[in-house]
Amino acid sequence: MTIREAGLHDEDFIVGLVPRFVEHGAADGHPPDEVIEGTARVLREALRNPQPGELVLIAQDERGEPAGFIYAVTECDFFTGEEYAHVSEIAVANSGAGVGAALMDAVERWSREHGHRMMSLNVVDANTPAQRFYERRGYALGHKHYVKRL
Repeated sequence: MTIREAGLHDEDFIVGLVPRFVEHGAADGHPPDEVIEGTARVLREALRNPQPGELVLIAQDERGEPAGFIYAVTECDFFTGEEYAHVSEIAVANSGAGVGAALMDAVERWSREHGHRMMSLNVVDANTPAQRFYERRGYALGHKHYVKRL
């Protein structure tokens, strides 16, 4: 497994994995197509116009084929004002192959190198396999986020 920074040539692969984000339900009551379109837009922008404090990585298998990606952004803690890394998106082509762990390891290293003492991420409530994965890695529920559609 090799991890490298993503480039424009990875856009089709990355956007092709976006439908994975609605396999266990869409976040915040959005319709699945809205989640897919919005996420694809944000990821395209991150690739086309990289910003300081953002990171898009690609995991490649032993044949050099892309196997997953991760997109992390720098956030600011509400209580302390301290910067930390937030995993905005992570998707793998085939689960169970160690791709997600390799991508998370890389972002955790990047976060430590930037002096962050904390990382965060979001998981839809119905995605229990992802929740177990993150809990095995030492992540814990910080709070629940409620949404009401008006």
